[in-house]
Amino acid sequence: MGQYTKEMHEAYRKEQDEKAAKEAQEREQRMEKANARRAWLADGGSEADFEKAWPSLRGKARLERVMSADRRARELQRNGTTSRI
Repeated sequence: MGQYTKEMHEAYRKEQDEKAAKEAQEREQRMEKANARRAWLADGGSEADFEKAWPSLRGKARLERVMSADRRARELQRNGTTSRI
């Protein structure tokens, strides 16, 4: 095989970090869907209806997160501690 170089290690770490990030994102998406399904069923909805509605629900949730992040950023900017001298 030869010598294990710094470049080889960096490539390996990058690959492992990307793999871990992808797994974390997939886990987060599964949890988001499971939580939404649980709420949907608790509200009297059916599993089949949830599966049909899920793409739309996911899109709406994403839009809400983006809008919320924008509101938080604007609040932080408004409430900033910059000097007004």
